[in-house]
Order: sequence, then C-alpha cells, then structure tokens
Amino acid sequence: MWKEWFNFSKTQQLGVLVLTILVIIVALYPKVHQSFFNKPFVSLGTENFQQVDSFFTSLSYTQKTRAKRFSFTDEERKVKPKPETFPFDPNTVTSTQLVRLGLSASQAATIEKYRSKGGVFVTPNDFAKMYVVDSAMFNRLKPYIQIEQVEEKSITHHSKPSTTAANYKSEAPLYIELNSADTLELIKIRGIGKNYARRIISYRNVLGGYHSVEQLIEIYRFPPDLLEKIKPTIWTDTSLVNKIDINLADYQVLKAHPYLNNYQAKAIIYYRETMGNFTSLDDLTKHKLIEKETLQKIRPYLEII
Repeated sequence: MWKEWFNFSKTQQLGVLVLTILVIIVALYPKVHQSFFNKPFVSLGTENFQQVDSFFTSLSYTQKTRAKRFSFTDEERKVKPKPETFPFDPNTVTSTQLVRLGLSASQAATIEKYRSKGGVFVTPNDFAKMYVVDSAMFNRLKPYIQIEQVEEKSITHHSKPSTTAANYKSEAPLYIELNSADTLELIKIRGIGKNYARRIISYRNVLGGYHSVEQLIEIYRFPPDLLEKIKPTIWTDTSLVNKIDINLADYQVLKAHPYLNNYQAKAIIYYRETMGNFTSLDDLTKHKLIEKETLQKIRPYLEII
C-alpha cells in the first residue's frame, strides 16, 4: 500500500517538474541579478566631495535668491517719511505740520487738545513739558521753535510794566462785557493779547459764563497784577451765565463743571435717586455732599426749578 505514495499520474508528474524549476529559479535569482545588474561601489575622492558641496551650495543660493524676488506687498507697504525741520510756533502749528516734524497723529492730537483747553506755550521749554514730546525730539526741534511775542509776557515777567502807547492796543477807554465778548474785542483790553483772549473764552465756555471778573485769576498763568489793571475796563452780565438744575442734570453735566469733582457729581446723583429731589441748594452742604466753600463758588451756576 505504501507504494501508492510514489505512483503519480502524468499530470502530477508535470506539476512536480514545474514546481522544481520554480524553486531553482528563486534560489539562483539573487546571484544572477548581482552579476548582471549591480555595479561595483565607487568610493568618492576629495574632488568628488567638493563637486557635491558646490552643487548643494548652488541650490541653497538659488533658494535665497528666489525668496528676495519682487513682492507687491513689499512695494505697497507705506514707508514712514523722514521727519522734516522748519520754523514753527507751537501755539499755531497745525496737526499736519506736527506730523511732518516727526510727531505721530496721536501726539499731534494731544497737543491740539491741550491748546483747545486754553493751554499756551510761552517759552520753548513749555513745549518740552508735553508728555508726548520726549527729550530727543525736543532737542531736535528746539532750534526751530519760534513763539510769537505777545504783550502779556512783558507784563508777566516785569514787576513794573511799561505804560507807553506802544504796549497797549488803544488809549481810548473801554468797557467790555466778558460773557459776550469775542477774541477781537478782548484783545482791545490793555495787556490782553490773543493768547490770553483765547484762554478767557475757553474758561468761560467751561464755566458756563463769568459771574465775577475775579474769576479771571483762576485761568492758568493769569497774573494777578494784570487783573487789577484791567478791572476798570471789564464787567460781567450775570444774566448770561448758564445755570444747572441739580434735580435734572445728569452725571456727565455735573462732573464737567470745574467746581465739582467726580466724587461730588456721583454723590449728588446718588442722593437724588435715593432720597428724592433737592428743595434747596443748601441741601448740598446739609447732607455733606459738597463743602461750604465749594457751594459758595458754584451757587451762581446752580438752580432748582
């Protein structure tokens, strides 16, 4: 029976032959492939390495060169202009001119805001006191600062101002009302130039009008001796003073007045909302919302309707 294992049909014998040939081909393939297709390894010498290095260096240089090609974005990017230098008066220079001098738009706006509130530059060093002007910028611009001379400066800096006709606008007697006068009228007053006239009007707008000529002394750098000198030529019409109804005014209106601070404005609003309307201006001090000195100053600007 065991002989049956060695007896194959013709089909089986053919299969065994084909399988044997395949096994031989697989076994001999690596040696045949190596003999006919693989080239021997060639070691690189010094010259070969130099050529390879040069090749990769050229590739790196090409990449850097391509990175620096023309770019529309770079061309469209705004180039900050170089600061210019030219004579200017900080009291009259425009925002555009300040930007040309090297200040930013926000710095120029700060100086404009300072002037709109009555600020005046009397000497070049006053320009350096602006926090937006650093020492380097001031040193660069100082030789070009030319402040127009005004008459009140001579009065401020001298104990005995001259009384010659050259120092006064006019020798004719004047009597000017402070709450209705414009700049042209104010500069007719002896010793009042355009800078002081502008500050008088600016402070008048903040107060809501003058109820007394003595209030001029509250203006920044207004000389007391100048006030005494011009008193006979000025007066105030108290009917032109703008008054605030403390039972109707909101927080923004109250805190905007120079005689009230932020805390006092909030206290008035809080009392009114919790306790009801005021019946008398004296309630402000009675309930300790403001001091007696403050009430005395602000009373002409308050009312209860």
